[in-house]
Amino acid sequence: MAQPGRGVAAQAGAALPAAAARLELAAAYGGLSAVERGRVQALRCDVSLPRFGLEPELWRQLAGEVSQVFHLAASVDFALPLAESRAANVDSSREVLAFCRACAWRGKPDFRPNYVSTAYVAGRRQGWLTESERNCGQAFWNAYEQSKLEGEEMAAAAMDEIALTIYRPSQIIGESRSGRIRKFFGYYEFLKLAERDRMPVLLADPGARPDLVPTDYVCDAMLHLSERPEAAGRVYHLTAGLSQSLSFERIFGLMYQVLAERGGGVRQPRRYRHGELEALATPAELQRYHLSPLKLLQRTYRPYLDSERDFDCAATQRELAAAGIVLPDIERTLRLSTGYALDSRYGTAGSSAAANLKLSDRMQDGSHEAQVA
Repeated sequence: MAQPGRGVAAQAGAALPAAAARLELAAAYGGLSAVERGRVQALRCDVSLPRFGLEPELWRQLAGEVSQVFHLAASVDFALPLAESRAANVDSSREVLAFCRACAWRGKPDFRPNYVSTAYVAGRRQGWLTESERNCGQAFWNAYEQSKLEGEEMAAAAMDEIALTIYRPSQIIGESRSGRIRKFFGYYEFLKLAERDRMPVLLADPGARPDLVPTDYVCDAMLHLSERPEAAGRVYHLTAGLSQSLSFERIFGLMYQVLAERGGGVRQPRRYRHGELEALATPAELQRYHLSPLKLLQRTYRPYLDSERDFDCAATQRELAAAGIVLPDIERTLRLSTGYALDSRYGTAGSSAAANLKLSDRMQDGSHEAQVA
């Protein structure tokens, strides 16, 4: 930490008052006390720029004070060209790692950097996907996956110099106890269309099991492992694993069950595999599909709807369970989070400030934000 109990959140683009307002909303979401909020400082910078765009003296000052870094800055926009994904995900990794080296060289024995990657650095690989594997010459479904692998390779190379831990979460869903979530991507985008009766067909392999993991499980795991000396130099799959994952048939069934319980009056559409739609769908279904925003959503997420990934996470789950961190029930979490998304109007209910935060998050996509503590 820069000082005992003090944290710094680096944010790009917005003026400091706007950044401070976003931090205040984030602190309120996290339930921080007034004293805890007072320990968090907003710092205007861009982690993809050399020295984060800071004056050299300030950058060196921070490097001399910081004892822990969590690098979560990333763009998760699957549609970006490779050059733009690299600017967000690789350039930021390079600069954060340079900062971490400077922190370590200044002789803080307890300095710990934490690097958040993604389980989907596996790209198009199939079969047993282990934590020890990284670049196996795989192809990728999108620039996001490729740029995240390139960033992770840089982090792995830095392990010889700094006591770094790499985390690979899968697809994040809401908190297991309340269903809360801040960014309504993936499943929640399909839920929004279903609620509005704008999902004329379902296109997915019904038996495929996507890897969904509650956000509090991921956060609890990272916080615990960041304090364990033996976690330095290791890679952790923060995933559910196939045996604890739900099929798309069950996931979409649960979605429409919750909508029905709330009196939505929305009927579950017919389900097709990709490649079957044009041959088997009715003319009315085809017309609605081609005019629906679902078509664009399917184009974005198709690789994750057609197949499943078998992430090796057994050893990590055993290690976390020994510390009392157990993977929550995925179906229960998804049901709670579906209700939370509907009740919160996907993060916009309650106040205009919350709506503005949601819009800001969607526009920036976290691509130039990092946290140091």
